[in-house]
Amino acid sequence: MNIHSYFLPPQIEFGEGAIANLASHVQTLDGKKPLIVSDAGINSAGILSQATSPLDNASIPYATFIDIEPNPTDISVLDGLKVYQEEKCNLVIAVGGGSVMDAAKAIRLLTTHEPPLETYYIDSEGADKIHADMPPLICVPTTAGTGSEVSQGAIITDTSLQTTNRLRKRALITRFNMSNVALLDPELTLKMPQALTAATGMDAITHGIEAYVATKYHPISEGVALQAIKILGANIRTVYHNGDNITARGEMLLASCMGAFSFQKGLGAVHSIAHQLSTDAPIPHGIANAILLPPVMEFNLPHVIDKYADVAEALGVNVNGMSKGEAACAAIDEIQELNKELNMPKGLRKAGLDREKLPKLAADSMLDHCHKLNPRPCTESDMLKLLEAAF
Repeated sequence: MNIHSYFLPPQIEFGEGAIANLASHVQTLDGKKPLIVSDAGINSAGILSQATSPLDNASIPYATFIDIEPNPTDISVLDGLKVYQEEKCNLVIAVGGGSVMDAAKAIRLLTTHEPPLETYYIDSEGADKIHADMPPLICVPTTAGTGSEVSQGAIITDTSLQTTNRLRKRALITRFNMSNVALLDPELTLKMPQALTAATGMDAITHGIEAYVATKYHPISEGVALQAIKILGANIRTVYHNGDNITARGEMLLASCMGAFSFQKGLGAVHSIAHQLSTDAPIPHGIANAILLPPVMEFNLPHVIDKYADVAEALGVNVNGMSKGEAACAAIDEIQELNKELNMPKGLRKAGLDREKLPKLAADSMLDHCHKLNPRPCTESDMLKLLEAAF
């Protein structure tokens, strides 16, 4: 039997008002001066001040870096690193969505690892060059989607010409990327607009579904993935139509975290394509996932009928009297119904993609690591067909 290594998430603190404990976590981790990484939207919405207030009250000095783009680049990571070094920080706090948390992970990496990031991307076989000697990281998610607060990955847009003559999302993947503390406070997600609630929710559902059917042997993640899908399916419509429902917001936040843990098992073709769309269209990651998920599920269907039947039941579909095949198809139908109710664009063209870009996107998708664990092997021709089906 093969030997498998599994890494469980760090401390997760969940609950309404949990942000008030941020200062005590900084002190426990011997944080003398944190660098707070965020973005302009979080700052202008007043969410960042909710995170800095406990530090102010505890008289803990900090520096801030809020110049993170929706798809963070290696350039902004270096800018953040400069602030960390100039301000003599010794801990990193990420306050924001997946882009902010991924950028914070990359900044943290370079505080103890020699730049450039190119050295450490997984497709450069750089994971073995990453070691544990990094400052502590506290992640405070403000969306319920990526779950980056517990994931081993950080997705960065590579602007370097050393490996490609075009922008491409690349992954830093290591167990050392996981935060020391994931602080989940649903109050910080209450200001998410309806469209962002929908997009991030579909991102989390995609994580659960792709992880559940990924080919890596990881029964722990598989169980967590299915439970995450169940919680997401029971709450996503509620938070979309009633964003002030703090209980449902909390359930979505915790299930998003669970979904990200579960993709230690792997992801699939949806993510390999979606990673390219956010740089080439650009289409927000959650929206790209939502549009691509039904055609990829149809592509995978013959290989995972039993598991898609499980997904249907987890999503709340009444599968009584259905065969496994019927239930599996019902799972795809339910995703399509969700996309319709959540007002997702009806195809990549409506989302802003030009058809002429499809061949390049198909080629770039094959360079992404995620499809390697897709339940049905993918060729570049398959990727093109999937793009055309989603167009």
